[in-house]
Amino acid sequence: MIQTALKFLYSLSLTFWIGSIFFFSMFAAPSIFKVLTREQAGNVVSNIFPKYYLVSYICGAVALISSILLIYFWSTFSSTNSIIKIAALFIMMGLAVYAGEINRPEAHKVRTEMRSFQEGSQEYKEIHKEFRRLHRISAITNGTIFILGIALVFLSAYTNRE
Repeated sequence: MIQTALKFLYSLSLTFWIGSIFFFSMFAAPSIFKVLTREQAGNVVSNIFPKYYLVSYICGAVALISSILLIYFWSTFSSTNSIIKIAALFIMMGLAVYAGEINRPEAHKVRTEMRSFQEGSQEYKEIHKEFRRLHRISAITNGTIFILGIALVFLSAYTNRE
């Protein structure tokens, strides 16, 4: 019964995590930027991001803890699947924390600074270039988390023995 509950928590947290990335990236953000002005959309997205990353931290922690418990009590740490799963989850968590706690605040700071300059001015162009760099890092980071998450879902399906 406990094993089933841990498998459920692992699967649920992993699918919520990658589902939130998919929904935000493919539907929410594009719609927000399509309907609102760039400044309004930036404000909305900036308000969403702390919650978005909180979901990542919670789902990542639940997936990691449930996975470790499943491996510790019902599997072996030496199996290739176990090593891949734990390594991928640690990488995903590290990337999520980096994106949410380092890259996001820096991008927010640069975005705020960018607003203090006239669009098209040299200062604006330089700061906008930095904002695009930070946004690119965020997109790559979240894309990597998403791909690793999909790989873990596949691994779970592939190794399911029920």
